[in-house]
Amino acid sequence: MAIMRPDIDPDDIPYDSERLVYSALKEQLGNDFVVLHSYPWLRPDRDGKLREGEADFIVLHQEKGMLILEVKGGELRYQNATWQRKKSHGYEPITDPFKQARGSMHYLVDRIEKQTAGDVRGHHFSYGHAVVFPHDNYTGAIPPGADESLVLSRRQMESMDVAIEAAMASWPQRSSPLSNHQWNRLATALLPEFKLFRPIVGSANDVFEKIQEMTDEQIELLSGLYDDNNRVFVTGVAGSGKTQLAFDRAVHLAKDGKRTLFVCYNRHLAAHLRCSLDQHPDGTQLKKRLKISHFHQLAREIVEDAGVDWDPPETFPAGSNFFIDDVPDLVEQAAYLAMEEGEDVQYDAIVIDEAQDFHSRWWEVLQCTLLKEAEEGTLFAFSDPIQRLWDWAPKTPPVAFQTKYNLRRNCRNSRWIARTSTTIAKTEAKFFKRSPLGGKPDISTVPTLAAMKGIVCKAVENLLQQHDIKPSQMALIGPRGFANGSLADVSTIAGVDLTNDTRIWNRGDGILVTTARSFKGLEADVVIVYDLDGISKGFSHVDLYVACTRARSHVHFLVTGKEMLSDIKAAIQNAEKELA
Repeated sequence: MAIMRPDIDPDDIPYDSERLVYSALKEQLGNDFVVLHSYPWLRPDRDGKLREGEADFIVLHQEKGMLILEVKGGELRYQNATWQRKKSHGYEPITDPFKQARGSMHYLVDRIEKQTAGDVRGHHFSYGHAVVFPHDNYTGAIPPGADESLVLSRRQMESMDVAIEAAMASWPQRSSPLSNHQWNRLATALLPEFKLFRPIVGSANDVFEKIQEMTDEQIELLSGLYDDNNRVFVTGVAGSGKTQLAFDRAVHLAKDGKRTLFVCYNRHLAAHLRCSLDQHPDGTQLKKRLKISHFHQLAREIVEDAGVDWDPPETFPAGSNFFIDDVPDLVEQAAYLAMEEGEDVQYDAIVIDEAQDFHSRWWEVLQCTLLKEAEEGTLFAFSDPIQRLWDWAPKTPPVAFQTKYNLRRNCRNSRWIARTSTTIAKTEAKFFKRSPLGGKPDISTVPTLAAMKGIVCKAVENLLQQHDIKPSQMALIGPRGFANGSLADVSTIAGVDLTNDTRIWNRGDGILVTTARSFKGLEADVVIVYDLDGISKGFSHVDLYVACTRARSHVHFLVTGKEMLSDIKAAIQNAEKELA
């Protein structure tokens, strides 16, 4: 029995002539034949307009080749060089069925050559055409353009297998059959897989719009709290909009005429927010009263401006110890010298973001040295204790606040990402009722780190070319920096530059390659977390949690470490249960 495509009940075929041929081919040909029924085609004509056609049947055999069958029912004749069909009022001209079959044959050979990129060419296999008249026998001479072996009449319907093989053998034969590879390529050319899918960019844009609405609600929620309090400590889960709230608070204070300092831990976050300030409608005026900096940059500027030596060690952990043990004293000294010279180094208001990563001495310097009114001056701090990366950072703020507020609702991540990340961090978070679901996190098992580069490149290429994701919507986060990870020798993917500079990324001129700690406080529609070979001192569960929560809409984990693979799979499965 032949393999039929589509494999349907013959009774569902509307034309009796084709129904008869379908049954005969299916029942009489062996299972080494593949038969395609009602195969449509479309090609541009000489004038550029599309011309449509249809092959009633395509008979395929790995050794015997391809035969195109045109099926004609009813009472027909060939007379006066014209094919005609009998109607109630007489005979009417019809298209030459052999010409129809021949046109389909040439189209299909062209398609096979193009779709297989030359793997299968016309000289690789035998091909031809024939016409089947399932209702009629015939008399008279065979019309020009035909041959007796190519005319299959009612007499051949009960011996269709013999007739088909005779017709195929009538055409020029090839010395060797198609190889298995060529046979598979030919089948794929004629029966391609065509799948419609919804690109990630659509859902990412929807998620972003809903997230922005919910973040605006968080800002509105806290506005009443600010009216009666000028010293507020806000904690919140990842994705609760703390950075946006902190930035909005700093802008509001600057608009009110206060000289304001916004200070964070992450230099990339500070650079990103300075870009946001540049794009603000009132950016030019705001920059006169609002300074945005990360603590290390702030300290260096204050010290160097005062003429005090700045000489941090280049090695770790000596460099880290320098900022903890020496920098607070240097800032205090420099600020004192500047004020002696009549310079204004103090601020009316200070807003601290990523406060969980600030050392107690940094808190002291900010409050007692850089804030004009140390005990009563305006001070806002925003923190997520779960994202605390340093053991030396205090778990609770070492300064006094009038009030504290805890943001429990995630308004940055889709529910899939939020649920997965809270399982990784073993914490809890609530959601707005209309929080977008987003897509289920992807996870790919990579056999070795050596294989990671190619798989990352393929994933990025797919996002760019198939899902219409822009470079500025995507970030690649790894345990190690760009220069030390598996992408170290990769400069471009699919023609797009890779960069570790957030300014280039923000402009849309490159895809950002970074670490969880460098990207903390920032976010992207899509995040690929790669080089995941295991938990270590340099990459903890907190880093994995941070990396996951940087994605608004879509996250893809590329993992080699078995233990980490198990942890992430468990987190996704747990999220699936909770979201069911």
